[in-house]
Amino acid sequence: MRAWARFRCWAAARRRLRAANPLSRGQRGVAMLIVLTWLALMISVISEFTYGTSVDAAQAANARDELRAHYLARSSVNLSRLLIKIQQQFVDPVMGQVQKMLQQTMSNGSSGSGGTSGGSGAATAGLGFSLRVTDYAGPLMGFFSGSKEEVAGLGSLVGIDTNGVKGLGLKSGTFDAEITPEDGKININCGGGLSLTNDNVGRQKVVFQLLMGLMYSRRFDRLFSEADANGQFATRADVARAIIDWADTDEQAFSPDGVSGSGEDYRYDDRADRYRAHNDLFDTIEEVKMVRGVTDGFMEAFQSFLTVYPGDKDCKVNVSAITNKNGGDCTPLLMGLLRAAAIPDQNKPPSDLGILDDTRLYPVVSVMCDRASAGGFDSIQPILQILQNPAKAVLPDDPRYKILQSLPPLNVSAADLQKITTAGSPRTYRIVAVGEAGKVKKKITVIVDTAGVLSNPLTLNTIAEQAAGVLRYWREE
Repeated sequence: MRAWARFRCWAAARRRLRAANPLSRGQRGVAMLIVLTWLALMISVISEFTYGTSVDAAQAANARDELRAHYLARSSVNLSRLLIKIQQQFVDPVMGQVQKMLQQTMSNGSSGSGGTSGGSGAATAGLGFSLRVTDYAGPLMGFFSGSKEEVAGLGSLVGIDTNGVKGLGLKSGTFDAEITPEDGKININCGGGLSLTNDNVGRQKVVFQLLMGLMYSRRFDRLFSEADANGQFATRADVARAIIDWADTDEQAFSPDGVSGSGEDYRYDDRADRYRAHNDLFDTIEEVKMVRGVTDGFMEAFQSFLTVYPGDKDCKVNVSAITNKNGGDCTPLLMGLLRAAAIPDQNKPPSDLGILDDTRLYPVVSVMCDRASAGGFDSIQPILQILQNPAKAVLPDDPRYKILQSLPPLNVSAADLQKITTAGSPRTYRIVAVGEAGKVKKKITVIVDTAGVLSNPLTLNTIAEQAAGVLRYWREE
């Protein structure tokens, strides 16, 4: 009864309240609309705040990963420079001693059996090999850039327990590098620039000889039989001379015969986009595209075999630096070197016409490139031996064995080959370092000159910077 009485009192109070403040149905709809509008506004504000916070967090993460990737790539560059120094200071001297020991051992054995020293020299030449630590930059950097499991796996391969070693591996991110010597290319800057001596003339003749040998192959005929974008035709000799004239400082056209020629008249200022010849050293290899007669096809065919960075002072190509690794193909370059040696005078044919036949030369040179990538050349003697008997350079089960066995020897003078090639420790290296953190990847391309003169030091410790090698080029992507 009491509950019923309370309910009746509440109902009566509610009726009195409605009578005092009557609300229409329309007013009740407006209140609901206000509430819905407020809810929509709050939802949009909260969504915008959440989206902005997510974007800021993503930007902060990208900035963090970009900074990490940058310094990982720089770490890769520094480790690469360390490997280059180890190669020059420790590995190369040891390999030189090993070569001498092998030659002495073979020489003593041949003398004891009644052989001559000349015969032993020929026999030991085929045993020449070189160890390049820089070719194994990727696996060696795995000790510093890999995870703990990867570092432990690499350590087990060489019998090292890395569990107690600090400073190996990364918690996040990776880095890697490719190190390739530039000395195994034709230096088109050699013989160019300002010189106070007359040595440039002789160097320019070597560069001309190398370029002509590189471009000789019949498969490149199309590059020199079609007009360029300006409607001009250029022969192989025209292009070689134009490249040399672009890099020298005089106004006289280069003549391979040594005869004083006329003035340089390439008419670069007659084009739609006018410019003048540089008449100084090439700054980059891409600048070659501005030379008369150089087309996109020329760059695609020969750019990987040319360099603008210093190597041998006499413009010789370092055969110890030639390799097929890192996606390259050294066959056209080696064919060019052999033809340049066989044709020192463009007006006279070679003593062995077989050197001009692509079908005879290409299979032999392909074997040389495999040898260059596997063990390298410590001298020109292995090259000459492969020319004489290419079948001995491959195993009998190699598919090329029968083809090589049927090929007659190819003759190139050792003296002529030594005039345009050398063998030894490279001077200039190209480092392509990559650092990766999260979704960000940074690439740094560096040219290190180990024998250069430091003219613009970046640190206060100039002695250490000079010892690490002079940076000729630096590009970040």
